[in-house]
Formats: sequence, C-alpha cells, structure tokens
Amino acid sequence: MPSPQIRISKPVYYMQEHYDVVVVGSGYGGAVAASRMARTGKRVALLERGKERWPGEYPNTPLSCTKETQFHTKHKLKGKKTAMYQIYEGEQQDAICACGLGGTSLINANVAVEADDKVWEAEDVWPPEIVEDYRNGTIKKDYSRAAEMLEPLTYPDSWPVLPKLVALEEQARRAGPAFHRNFKRAPITVHFENRVNNAGVRQKKSTLTGDDCTGVNDWSKNSTLMNYIPDAWNHGAEIFCEVEVKKVKKDSKRNVWVVQYEWIGDNRTKFDKGNSNSLLFVTADIVFLAAGTLGTNEIMLRSREHGLDTSDRLGKSFGGNGDIVAWAYNTELLCNGISMGSRDPKKFPAPVGPCITGIIDMRGESTNVMDGYVIQEGVCPAALVPVYWLQVKTLARLIGKAPPLPFSRSLRRIIRGFITFVRGAYHGSLANSQVFLIMGYDAQQGCLALVDDRLKISFKNAGRNDKVKELNKVLERFSHVINGTFVPSPLWDSGIAGQTMLTVHPVGGCAMGRNARKGVVNHKGQVFTGTDSDGQETHDSLYICDGSILPSSLSVNPLFTISALTERICHHAAKDRGWEIDYTLPKNPIDFNKPLVVHEVDESVARNRATHKKGTAGLMFSEVMKGWFSTEVTKRDAYIAAKDQAKSSQSRMSFLLTIIACDYSTTDLIATTSAEIAGTLSCRALSPDPLMVTDGSFRLCVAHETTVDTSRMEYKMNLLTTDGRRFKFNGYKEITNRNFLKSWAHSTTLYVKISSWDEEEVVGLGILKINILDFLKQLTTMRVTGENRTGKLRVITSFFTYFGGKVLEHYFPVLLPLEYPGDLITEYNLVKPYDLRVRDEEFYVVTAKDGVDNRLRRYKLRGREHLAPVLLVHGAAMTHEMWSTDLLSHNVVDFLLDKGYDVWLVDYRMSPITKASHSQSTLDQMIYDVAAAIEKVKEVCKVKKIGVISHCVGSLVVFMGLLNGEITGVGSLIASQVGMHPIPGRVNRIKATLRLVGFYMYILRQNLYDVRTTRGTDWLNGIINFLLRFYPVGKGQCCRSALCHRASLCYGLLYRHENISEAIHNNQDEFFGIVNLTTMAHLMKMLNAGKLVDAKGRNVYESEENIRTRLNFPIAFISGRRNAVFNEYSTEKSLNVLRAINGRDNYDRLLVDGYGHLDAWWANSANEEVYPWVFDRLELRNSQPFFDRSE
Repeated sequence: MPSPQIRISKPVYYMQEHYDVVVVGSGYGGAVAASRMARTGKRVALLERGKERWPGEYPNTPLSCTKETQFHTKHKLKGKKTAMYQIYEGEQQDAICACGLGGTSLINANVAVEADDKVWEAEDVWPPEIVEDYRNGTIKKDYSRAAEMLEPLTYPDSWPVLPKLVALEEQARRAGPAFHRNFKRAPITVHFENRVNNAGVRQKKSTLTGDDCTGVNDWSKNSTLMNYIPDAWNHGAEIFCEVEVKKVKKDSKRNVWVVQYEWIGDNRTKFDKGNSNSLLFVTADIVFLAAGTLGTNEIMLRSREHGLDTSDRLGKSFGGNGDIVAWAYNTELLCNGISMGSRDPKKFPAPVGPCITGIIDMRGESTNVMDGYVIQEGVCPAALVPVYWLQVKTLARLIGKAPPLPFSRSLRRIIRGFITFVRGAYHGSLANSQVFLIMGYDAQQGCLALVDDRLKISFKNAGRNDKVKELNKVLERFSHVINGTFVPSPLWDSGIAGQTMLTVHPVGGCAMGRNARKGVVNHKGQVFTGTDSDGQETHDSLYICDGSILPSSLSVNPLFTISALTERICHHAAKDRGWEIDYTLPKNPIDFNKPLVVHEVDESVARNRATHKKGTAGLMFSEVMKGWFSTEVTKRDAYIAAKDQAKSSQSRMSFLLTIIACDYSTTDLIATTSAEIAGTLSCRALSPDPLMVTDGSFRLCVAHETTVDTSRMEYKMNLLTTDGRRFKFNGYKEITNRNFLKSWAHSTTLYVKISSWDEEEVVGLGILKINILDFLKQLTTMRVTGENRTGKLRVITSFFTYFGGKVLEHYFPVLLPLEYPGDLITEYNLVKPYDLRVRDEEFYVVTAKDGVDNRLRRYKLRGREHLAPVLLVHGAAMTHEMWSTDLLSHNVVDFLLDKGYDVWLVDYRMSPITKASHSQSTLDQMIYDVAAAIEKVKEVCKVKKIGVISHCVGSLVVFMGLLNGEITGVGSLIASQVGMHPIPGRVNRIKATLRLVGFYMYILRQNLYDVRTTRGTDWLNGIINFLLRFYPVGKGQCCRSALCHRASLCYGLLYRHENISEAIHNNQDEFFGIVNLTTMAHLMKMLNAGKLVDAKGRNVYESEENIRTRLNFPIAFISGRRNAVFNEYSTEKSLNVLRAINGRDNYDRLLVDGYGHLDAWWANSANEEVYPWVFDRLELRNSQPFFDRSE
C-alpha cells in the first residue's frame, strides 16, 4: 500500500511540449484510456482538474467536506475549482460529481452492473457496429477486461450482517414476489481482504464505514486511483493535476492537437479572471476527452465556439440516467444508513457497510426498455449529520407521506424520534431510516450549452413525466411496508423546487450515433466533423470516452458500461494505428518510487526535473505584470522609446508566471542560481493566442557585469506559440541604489526584450509593471511545496527570516560581535576528529632550483599496489591539510587512495609551515618548487609522467611552469577554480583596481598578512577586523568569524557557507596562515591583466606555440558556479583557448552548481558531486595511462 506522502502526479511545470497521447480526465473513461494507451508503449499525459488525494486524505468531517465543495450556480462558482465535490445547479436538473485524480470514482457507490440486453439491442439508439458487437459477444469481452481491473464482487455472506441490506431485502419481500425474486447483492468494486489487486496496488479490506460518497479512507474502495491510474503511471504515463482543460483545436500544418488548459493551482487562482485566463497548452497526436459528462461537454462546446467542426447534436441528448433519490424515514427496521466519517468503526455496534450492497433489479420484468429500473439502498454522508435529523424530520412533515399506523406503532415512532434528539443521528429514528437510489429511464431530452462561458444545464420537465411519479410511488410503497414515512427529494417535490431532478450519473451530450445527424461521436468514439453530406467524416484522432457518449439511459449504474465502452474505443484506436495493447497483468506489486516504464523527456524538462529532489521543500509564488510592447522599436536598450511607441498604438503585453524554487535550502538559491518559471504571456503583436513558457528561469538578485552596486532580477524564458513558433524572452528589474523611496519603482518595473529563437534578431522591446493590487495578491500566492512537513516549516521560516533580514541588511547594516577561533566551542575543540583511514606516510624534503626547501608527503594504503602517482598542489597560504584535513568526514586524499592512487602532497613556499613562507617571493619563483616536487615524485615512483591536481594559486603556478617549460612530466592535470586566465570575482576585481596590497605594503609598512587572528591582536589588526564586518561577501554569506572575514579580504569569499561544516568554518586556523605581500602584489597584476604575467607584468607565458606544444595533454577544470574568488568564466576561457588551439578531445570542465571556491574539496557533498568526476578525468584516456613507467 503506497504512503499518502508518495505522489504519482507531476507538477504542471514538468509537462513536456508534446505527447503521443493526451487524456483529459481520470474517471472511468480517462483512467482506462490512459492505462491502455500507455500499455501500447506510447508517451501519454493524463490531465486532471482536481488534486491528487489518496485514502487517508479525503475529507470526513462537516467542516472539511464543506471546504471541499464547489457549487456551480446558474450565475457563478462558489468554492475552489479544485474542491473535491462538485454540485451543479441547472434548470430542473441538478447534478453531483467529483473532482480529483480518480474522477467521480472517488465518491460513487461502486456498483458494477452491466446494461441489459434491451439497452444494447436498441438499434435506433446505438450505432449499428455497437449492436453488432453486442450480439457477437465483443462487448462482453470489453466488460470482462474492465472487470479484470475493477474486480467487482458481492458483499460476502461470511461478513457481518448489514442492517440496511437486511432491511432492503425485507422491503422487497413485503412489497411482493416480483420485487423479492429480483433482490440480490450487487457486485461492487470494494475489497474485502488485504491483498495486492490485479493492477499491482496493495489494498486493505473494507472497514464498512459507508464513506464511499465522500471518499473512503481505508484503502478498500477500488476507484480508478487503485487500478487503471497507477497502471498507466507504471507503464510510463505522466499525470498532471490541477489542470483545467478549456478547449482543443487542430493544428493542421503540424497535424497535432493543441490542448489548451488553465493551471488552477491555489497560488494562481488568487488573480482575477482577467489575469488568469491566459491558457497554457500541450500538443498531442491523439486526444481522449474524458473529463466527465459535464466537463467534456463544456470543453467541446467551447472548442466549437473557437472553430472546431462538430455535429449539431453536441450538447443534446443529455439526461440524468433516471436517478431518483428518496428516504424512508423512521421505519420499524434498523437500517444504520449514516456513514461513520471520522468516527472509530470499532465503537459502532453494527457496521454501515459499503454505500450500496443490495439491488432490486426490475429491468427484466418488462419487454419495454423504458420500463426497466433498479432500486438500491444507500448511505447518508457523515458530513450531513449536524443537520440531517432536522432536515429529514422537517421534510417528513412538509412533504412526507406517512403510513396509517395504530397508536402503539405511532408511539414507538415518537420515542425513536426522541432518542435521536437525545443521543444523536446514529440512534433512534435516523438509525431506522433507509436511503433509496433508483435508476430508471429518462428521455434524455436535456441539453447543455455555454452561457457567458459557463456550462448551463437545462432539462425542462425532467421530473414531471409519469415515469418519475410512478417510481416515486414504488419508493413510497417500499417505505410504507416497513412503516416508514416516505420522503421524496425536496428538489423534486413541486411544493418546494418545481420538480427538479438530482442526478449522480449525468450522461449524454456527446452521444454515440451512426452519423453526425444522430450523434456527436461514432462507434469508435471519434468526433464527427458534421461537415460532409452523409455525416460520417470524423476527427480521427480526437476521441471521447466517458458518460457523455451514452445515447441512452441505462437504468443502472453506468460505471461498468462506461469502462467497457472505453476498453472498446481504446482497442479500435490501437488497432487502427497498428499498435498493440499489452493486457498482461503485473506479476509484482507496483513500486511507487520507480515506475516500470520511464520515457525519455524533453531536454529542458529533464534538466528541470534533475534539479528537483522529491520530498524536499521548496517555494512557489505567482506574479502578474502588465504593460506595453513594441515590435517597431528594437534598438538596444531603447525601452522607454519602445513603451511610448507601443502605448501610442495600444500594443499591450501581460503575463501570469509562477516562480518555482524547488530543492530549496535558502532563498540564496534564487539569488544566484535560477528558479524555474512556468506560465503564459499574452501579446497580440506576437500571437493571437497566449504564448507558453517552455523553459524559464528566474534569478532574484544578480550582480551586474559592469556596474558596481547594481543588481538585477532576471527573467529568462523560452516562449512557444500554439502554431509552433518560438521566441526568447529576456527581462530584468534593476536596482541601482538603496533609496527606499525608489525601491518600489525599481523592483516592480520589468524591462523586456523578445528575440528570435536563434537570438540573432530582436523582435521587440517593452516595459511591464506590477500594480499595487496585483502585488498584494502576489504576496498571498506564496506557497511551500514538498511533502516534508518539517521542511515546509523550515522553508517558510527561512523565507521570511531571510527577507526580513535582507531588508534590514540592505537598508540598515547590522553590527554583530565578532567571533575569534579561541572563542568558539566547536566540534574540533570537544569532539574527536573523524576517524579516517590509517595511511602509510613518507616524508621528503625537496630543494627547489633557487635553493628553497619544500616539504613533500607521500600517502599509501597498506597492502595495496599503487599504480598511478598523483601530486596535489595547494592554494595560497594554505598547508597540505586542505587536501587531507580530518575535520571532514571525507577528503580527497582518502578518496584517491581508495581508488588505488599513489598520493603526494607538496608544501611549497606559500605554505605557512615552510620557512620560506615568511620571505618575500613571487609566483615566478614558486614554479621551481612545484617543478622540483614533480621531479621527485617521478624519481621515487620511477615514472616519466604523473598526474597533478592543483587548486587556486597552485593552478596558476602549474600553468606558468608548464608554459615556460620549467615543469615537465605532467600526463594529466586537474585545475581547480582557475587556469591560464585569472578573471577575478566581482569583489576581487574591485580590490585589484583599488591597489590595496600596495597600500598595505607601503603606507602601513607591512610585508606579511596573517589570515589568523585573536581577540587580543594589535591595534592595526583590531581596526581591520572591525571594518571587515562590512566586507561585501554576498547575500546570505555574512558570518561572525573574524578569520573568515580576513580570508575574504585577502582572497575573496572562499566557500559558500551553506556547503561546509561548522567544524571546517570555525577551525580554519588549523591550515590557514600568513601570506607574503610580494606574492599578493604579483597576483593582483594577474587579476588586472586577466591572464598569466610575470612579477613585472609581462606576458612571458601564454603564446599559441607554448599552448600547442606544452599543453597538448589531458587537462580538466573545476569551477564552482558561485565562486567569489575567480569568476567561473576563468576556467571557461582557458577551456575555450585550449580547444581552439589543440582541439576538444583532451579538455573538459566541471561547473558545479551551488559551489564556491573551496567547496569542490570541502563541501559536505563534494565526495559525491566532485570527487568521482576527478577520478574519471584522471583515468585512462585514449587507451593510454597518464603516467609512463621508466625503463
């Protein structure tokens, strides 16, 4: 049994642009179609207007049921569009149905009875092919296929006695032999044992609560959510909920159907109709409409208004399947006909049972199909309990018909009424009340129409025919035989509601017929065009397969017949195309974490899905903007001129977008990487229909590339029109200062550029704005997604804390006390470091060319042969422990040892533990250190080439040495964060231009800078520490660590705080130290130049010849996308230069989302996201190892 926390539907923004098959609706028609089409191996999308709810999530109290009710009056909708229970008010015909994944099967009475022979033999009603198929037994096979999945069976004799079932049989016996001989137990789609059903879903046995008509929470109800729908999902169908399909149209040029829909998620419906009616769409080769009788008719009627050719019979032949609802009140028999709702079944002395368990089938008592009917007992929903007694008692007095009774029996009735008054609805008169449901034959002379874009039901005189009166007389008789008061439907009684009928089985409107003059669809369910002379032409890839295709009342519950007809339609749809439906039942239970079939998806959809982790919390909100757009003004940045021109020609643009930040850790996710965008844009200058966003990204705060103190909110979207044209949308809101008075205008004005798909041509420019009312609504649309309640609370708390903090941070910088390493009580102070592998360690002293001694360490795992030597070169002012620190639960040294490498670590003259680190030296001199270390490794390992992994300044030194020929014998290189082109991060770029190193050296007379500090430091460093609390480290990266601030001043922000552990952050003094300022001055020259230069600023390293001859071997780069030290484009530029000169084969790059500078080695997930990639790049290339053994 799947957990309610597991969802098989996907978010709407996961939807692909095109599917082989789109199925609209998930009741008995849609679920069958989705399952059977998925079993052909085709890509199927199932669109459902309601929400996905599983047993355990259905409302079962008066309040929760009220909240989940939508009431469609004649003039407007009351309630949510996604509410579970739908009530339609019509003219003399009302209807009830359900909204949710599973359709009305979620709340029906489960009765699965075949239509009888007289219905199928009506040649003037059905297409001749249907009649022929019934006669030759094909329809029976379709029933059998449906039964195999729905598994109907009768209430077991061995189970507890059900009072209402016993009462119905007794009523039949007392009413006469004709009724009694036709009494039987009805086949119902309910489970009475714990087992895996035929679709592979684990279900539980019924607890006999009677909650069928509000949704059974005990996993026993075999709705389509328990069989066909999960079967479709398991075979690759993609399911999308909260999708209201509005219309369909055929794109003849592309030979596809365009299914236009409204995404009715809670956070989008906050906006009024004028904003939210921009429709999204999906295209398909084949469309199955199965949105329920009312839903399908509405879609078809609206589609016809927008140009779809259909039969004139559309909306005609509508009926209520002859449904009649009534009560036998305060009888002498216990009925127990009120469902339990949220009450404990164990506390009930007698079970309620499934909603319907018995049937008196009178269809065979007459040769006239119009005289057939069935009587079934029912259950009153527990949600009505608070008003049920007063309501029924009042109706009994006003319109009820009581039997003549002697005084003694009348007195008992009075006593039972008093017991109900005292003890409640489950006792006394209401416990002795029977609920009736009759299904007979109505003339199906109602009609459905669209009025002001709303569905209007009209069935004049629906309740005034003699048949309705006759059947009410039958129910009156059934009430009186057990001494109960007959209470007819208050809607039908002429004294109250003008004889309006209420149906739970609306049928027709898109009836089957032999041609377009007789029906809307043919025998295969294909929609007639109604344009040819004989009325046989169809839209051969547009099908209808729900209750709307029934041309006649069935005089019995229609679910089984709808399912059988849909099985037949799917059989023909597959056969006509040469497809084969695999009807084999699954051998194993469905794994709801992994479907049996997964189809390939569009690249953009795959990328979006890959960024979202199931079950993690995220944030979603919607936004409406409106304004002006011009296709006449396309000059770069001429936004104001474009707005003025568009305004003069009334060329408008608007959008309704939903921003989705999934796998959300902090709001920084939106700040520096992109959130997803889904929605639509309306602009008549681009398309008569709304354009749909197919791949959108939103960035909340992006630093401008060339302007200091300027940030942008960026909108980047791919737009698709209904006729297949594509555009690129680029927009931004720009914030240029912290003036609070201007912040509203800045943050609510969007500058828009629309380009051609290849971005070679600017189509137009515009300006959009948010008005204050839409902004207030936008605030109410914020919603936390994800299944983890703790995560939801964390996200919403994080969001408001973040934005509250950001407002204060933006306008009122907060001063917080600094923390020093000696102050912190951390894991390293109190807890033993991680128990890492025992490593054999060897030490060497290596003397560089200029006489400087450096340290070299070798690590090997005991008892293992090590084939490949790898040298790791650290960054500025760090020791070898940046690679081997035991403050990590993992480190790259142990990872490489595990993979069989011979690992070497060098401490060259920039390492704080070397004597030379206190002397002044340039990066040019450090080439000698690395060259000597490489030669020593080659000598000891007896190889000609080794692998090198270098980080930061270490990478610069390695490239300098390789390019000038000082370093040789490198067979494979992994360069972390920078290569030949040290392009600084934004803040480092500013520092480089400010010449802070020179100020520190010549004005403050310092030649060393120590990242480490203490609370009792000298006055100069104390001032620096105080000022550095204002150092610009980026949003969300402020902390209280003085050491972290000092490191950021020297190098830039070295990591994303959210990625590293507290132990690392609070104990960086263990491997950071001093740096000589001569080295920093040299580095600043490189940053300003954007390339490798010597200490005098000369370009003596990089040349095309040097690159061609000395860098023609495997080189890979690693960059953190959020690196503040070196811009991610540092490695990209080096990669492009290498590929341009030496080809693509030897060069690669890893750009890690969410990572900063040192995160590639220190992040908590680096061993999963980076280390394996490093291992792969060090492995064999072109069938040759990167090292060669010496002879």
